[in-house]
Amino acid sequence: MSERIAIVTRHYAPEPTGSAPFIADLAKWLAASGSNVSVLTVRPGYPVGMAFPGFAAGERDHGIEDGVVVHRTPTLASRWGGLLGRVLPEGAFFVHLVAGRLRGHHAPAPCVVSLSPSILAVFGALFLKARGGRHVAVVHDIQSGLARALMRGGGALAFLAERLEATVLNRVDHVIVLSDHMADHIRSIGVRVPIAVFPTPVDTKMVFPLPRPDAAPPTLMYSGNLGHKQGLEQVLAMASCVQERAPDVRILLRGGGSQEVALKARARFLGLGNVHFEGLVPAHAFNQSLCEGDVHLVPQLEAGASFAVPSKIYTTMAAGRPSIATALPGTALWKLMENTGACLCVPPDDPEAFSGAALALLEDPKRQRAMGMAGRNYVCQNVDRDVVYPAMLRVLMPKTVITPA
Repeated sequence: MSERIAIVTRHYAPEPTGSAPFIADLAKWLAASGSNVSVLTVRPGYPVGMAFPGFAAGERDHGIEDGVVVHRTPTLASRWGGLLGRVLPEGAFFVHLVAGRLRGHHAPAPCVVSLSPSILAVFGALFLKARGGRHVAVVHDIQSGLARALMRGGGALAFLAERLEATVLNRVDHVIVLSDHMADHIRSIGVRVPIAVFPTPVDTKMVFPLPRPDAAPPTLMYSGNLGHKQGLEQVLAMASCVQERAPDVRILLRGGGSQEVALKARARFLGLGNVHFEGLVPAHAFNQSLCEGDVHLVPQLEAGASFAVPSKIYTTMAAGRPSIATALPGTALWKLMENTGACLCVPPDDPEAFSGAALALLEDPKRQRAMGMAGRNYVCQNVDRDVVYPAMLRVLMPKTVITPA
């Protein structure tokens, strides 16, 4: 096939976490399958909040990467916290998309794929669809739902975000979400276009089980963005309980983000000698780094966990490691636990339950192995990129004959 596909996203390679690895891998797979793929994005900066070295001055604003034509634009550094720190960079990208289309810099495409976050990227992508073309929005974050979670109800701002989200999504041709719970939620805010559910895929040839490092202490690991919505204060509260009961257990937080400084300060204040912070590892060491954790931690804010399925849980499963998530019955993570047997769920904001589940699992290597094997098998059968991407392509371009990558 030689269809032209334009991908619009604020997050793209080489950002190491969040939605960037997925959308970059999808673009690469589509290009390898014969499509003419271009990406409109910003200079990479997530999760640190400023453009990465080698990109800040525009050195790689235009080029071909893994068979994909990539165009990057400057973005506002996230020097501000909270809502302002999100809206200003997202708004700047929206203005760039619209202005570029009006000036003829961005040609309309017969197939447009946009990624939320941010909903403003989806809004801007509406202007890039050719007449008679198709626009599919991939929704990884329901931003109005997160606004209500972060602002404890959200008030007028959350209501306006909800209306914007519904209005924009109702103007695309199809929406892709991560879970049935996400689909139910966006239907509840008034989205009426067709919705498909696909998990964030994993390349099981690149992520696979390895033996734990020799002489390493028992390790509970969190790997990913150190942001507010991750609810990482729950890990520190849990760590305090673990330190009292099992001081030999190491709790490793590997990543970076807007809350890194505050989390480190909080850990020092609480005297948590068992908590260690490290930066994200380079891509070639990613699989080995996952396997350093005996049990992985997936904390979530209670409101966000009602529909969110963090992609890290699937990579952890592919690596053959069990996870413990903070989630209530009926949530997407709880359903994943029931369907796979690869993870455990404990109530949010309950450090005794969190630490108790973690220590019990650390003390039971046989159960760890059984959960890890169950997770690996589930991902290979249901979440591997060679399973997910061909099915996703049938949503992106229903009339296309698929050529294996």
